Amino acid sequence: SSTQVALFVVPFSVIIGWALGQPMDLEFGSMDTTVMLFAVLIAFSITTDGSSNWFEGWMLMIAYTVIATLYWFVPEAPLAEVA
Repeated sequence: SSTQVALFVVPFSVIIGWALGQPMDLEFGSMDTTVMLFAVLIAFSITTDGSSNWFEGWMLMIAYTVIATLYWFVPEAPLAEVA
């Protein structure tokens, strides 16, 4: 469930990353946060009525394509040096 992920898996992954020397600080950029917010809003709007049709599926495919194109062309910010 989502509660188990939030309370166990994510902190466990951060601790394992720290032990392996891999920075995992859960500091997300503004683009990542915005995309996640829109993904949640789109999924909520599709699933609230309990049924779907071809147009809702088409809108989801277009949204996935826009997100993939966004991540493909937007340059990744350089990671800060870990001291």
